[in-house]
Amino acid sequence: MANNNFTFGPILSRRFGYSLGVDLSPSLKQCNFDCLYCELKPARAQDSMQEVAQVPLVIEQIAQTLHSLQKSHAKVDVLTFTANGEPTLYPHLYELIMESKKILATFKGAPFGNIKTLILSNGSLFWKKEVQKALLEFDMVKFSLDSLNERIFKRVDRAHKSLDIAQIKEGIAEFSRIFKGALIGEILLVKGVNDDMDSARELAGFLQSIAISRLDIGTIDRPSAHKATPLTQEEIEHFASVFENICVCLPQRNPAKQSASQEQNALQGQNALQAQSVSQESKQELNKDEILAQIARRPLSKEDLQILYSPLSQKRAQELVDSQMLAWVKVGSVSFLKCVK
Repeated sequence: MANNNFTFGPILSRRFGYSLGVDLSPSLKQCNFDCLYCELKPARAQDSMQEVAQVPLVIEQIAQTLHSLQKSHAKVDVLTFTANGEPTLYPHLYELIMESKKILATFKGAPFGNIKTLILSNGSLFWKKEVQKALLEFDMVKFSLDSLNERIFKRVDRAHKSLDIAQIKEGIAEFSRIFKGALIGEILLVKGVNDDMDSARELAGFLQSIAISRLDIGTIDRPSAHKATPLTQEEIEHFASVFENICVCLPQRNPAKQSASQEQNALQGQNALQAQSVSQESKQELNKDEILAQIARRPLSKEDLQILYSPLSQKRAQELVDSQMLAWVKVGSVSFLKCVK
């Protein structure tokens, strides 16, 4: 039976605030990449969606979720379109974003304010005119670009055979010339795969030539489905050093310089301040199935749980750990809650 749970969150994002997610492929992974660092279960890359959600169903759930969150005074800064895979594979993306903007216009004011629209993409289809038409309607578009070297690109992103890095590069450049919103790039580094300085200089040269608002450079900081090793903070900073005249954002966590206890204390201090702005009544009250569905999409740290979940939801999450449906997995010095396979 298809899973029609299209919305999830809000989840606290370090860079976008409180994000209400819209998953365009809730039942299965549908992606033209199968990245080494992906948090989702491995799946063969595909060039189209086999299971396509109907726009009215997605819109109805967005409206219902926003109404429920409004009643509970929850905070939502951004409506984030993603997928268990690649959202630009969704064939009705233009219709969906246009209908979503109509819905958001009815929810302006307390407690939401002006909710922005964001799409998280791998950038592989920006050369398609129908994809560009849809993306132009978003406030923010974030794309990933992990390497411009064809061999390294295939190794780290494990892309569908129809995809060509030269075409992807040109598509991103073309879209950057016509998009008026915030275009954000991201590079995810895997140790020993795409972290060499030749790759850094090639990426820097290209990204300096196009109009992007920000570049996020990071590494694996949540449990990945494939065997992949993260970089240290010093290694990330060294890689990022060649990206001149670009607004570069690096990860905040620094396990290389801090002991586990020091990092946990730092995170707890930071998150305690964030938690003060989240009223108890606005924290998520989820049943066990909803917790499993949310964590299947995105593993959560202990701090995430404390900020986002009500005490009862935290208790239910622990019960799922006790019943071995969830487990704590360590990445660096931070523990994440992940679904047991």
